[in-house]
Amino acid sequence: AHEEFLSTHGTDDELYAKKSEELRLARKRRVEILIDDARQRAERNPTDLQLRFELGAQLVNARYFREALPELQRARQNPNARLKAMNLLGRCYRELGMLDLAAKQLEDAAGEILSMDAMKKEIVYNLGLVYERMSEREKSLHCMKQIYEADYGYKDVAVRVESSYEQKIE
Repeated sequence: AHEEFLSTHGTDDELYAKKSEELRLARKRRVEILIDDARQRAERNPTDLQLRFELGAQLVNARYFREALPELQRARQNPNARLKAMNLLGRCYRELGMLDLAAKQLEDAAGEILSMDAMKKEIVYNLGLVYERMSEREKSLHCMKQIYEADYGYKDVAVRVESSYEQKIE
């Protein structure tokens, strides 16, 4: 209801700020409930690595990157969640400014997937973003080109790759 109100009323509406704040608080409560639920399930089943992954993913979604690290590191041992956990670990390291660890995590994950499926595209894209933040333009572009060759329409890859050729012409 709050989202509908916000989408139909302008920022100058007197209730806009109130509804916006209520929506923000409701989302925050929802995230905390999801994290608490995931944490309780992981505590009840401490050896279930899938539950560790789910807790780590909830923590990442809530931007608790440091808290997510140990959960995702343990979840890597689960073959079914391994690549997703490595991808999220790379994201955590990137957000924490640990770019070398992010690059290694994502490089390892990308190396485990042979075909350019949806998971590999996401991992290679994230690796390209890490390289970009490390000012390693060629490596970043190489990642984007790998995706471009397989899927022209993936995120903003086409713009990134094509603009690199335009810069060379000038």
